[in-house]
Amino acid sequence: MRNNKTKILTTFRVIVFSALLIHLFSCTNRKLEKKYNPGHYVALSPYEQMKDIKYLNEPSVQGVNKRYLWRHLEPEKNVYDFSQIEKDLDFLSARDKQLVVFLIDVSFGEKGAMPEYLSDYEYYSKEAGYCPIRWDPYVVERFVALGKAIGEQFDTHPNFEGIAIQESSLNVTKEGFEIHKYTDEKYRDALIKILIGLHNGIPNSNVFWYSNFLGDGNEYLRQIADTIIYYGIFMGGPDILPYRRWMRKVTYPMYDEYKDKLTLFCSVQDCSYKHHKNDIRNGVDEPIHEDGYLTMEDIFKFGRDSLHLKYIIWNYYYDGVEKGEMSYDDAIKVIREYPTFNIDEDI
Repeated sequence: MRNNKTKILTTFRVIVFSALLIHLFSCTNRKLEKKYNPGHYVALSPYEQMKDIKYLNEPSVQGVNKRYLWRHLEPEKNVYDFSQIEKDLDFLSARDKQLVVFLIDVSFGEKGAMPEYLSDYEYYSKEAGYCPIRWDPYVVERFVALGKAIGEQFDTHPNFEGIAIQESSLNVTKEGFEIHKYTDEKYRDALIKILIGLHNGIPNSNVFWYSNFLGDGNEYLRQIADTIIYYGIFMGGPDILPYRRWMRKVTYPMYDEYKDKLTLFCSVQDCSYKHHKNDIRNGVDEPIHEDGYLTMEDIFKFGRDSLHLKYIIWNYYYDGVEKGEMSYDDAIKVIREYPTFNIDEDI
């Protein structure tokens, strides 16, 4: 058992060292001017339009985090269609706003998010939907190629803030893991290659790593985090939910550990707009606490003060207004009141 662990650790160190050499070679004789526009961003789904966003002209709104399905961006292998990104960038640059391109490879709909030529690398189950076999070397290769192609076209654009990838948690059943020979070590190594590959493809912009869970513990997430410090890759995740027990136990401690080493971000997703003190377990509906839902100011202050965030990404949410839930109308009031935060804490 000890020999196996030693072998795994040695392999991991070789991967990290090789990645460092590639990075140093790619940066030789190249002066990088890294973009950095922290603050409040609004998040859109692939089917929401920029023109429909209320309050976008607010000075406190730095930009938009827009989700793009992989299959829309690469309809055929090595055939890229970035017309929607280009259109969105034109729209935002005219308003002096930034764009984060959020690459979507997971789908809960009737169709998967990946290109047709990668259908054999997309696992489907009725319970979990469509999820890529992210730990497969071919998927890693193609995902990095997508990022490189985006970088070639947009990296020097002043309003292109960077690329985000979906959360580390995988919607794959136990059977799916067994069929595709998953191990935590394979997935850890794949994520490192993806993140560094994306970084090398957009050296003037930023990579946003949505990190929340990986395997039975967080030691692998910490190994990834330790590796990406050198590259200046951002770390964050989905969901600002102060009362979710598992997140407080597993995910949120990493924000405090890495606040002086990495630029941190997090997103206010739909569940944050209906979060209350009894909302302690994911997927379990408990009676709404007598104090009601947390305000958007409560959510913001937890992100600012407890998670040490530099970027906060707010879902454009209105679905629960009739049920008394919070909405983006409530969020914008907080965004106006706190236009900047944590700007004096340098990494």
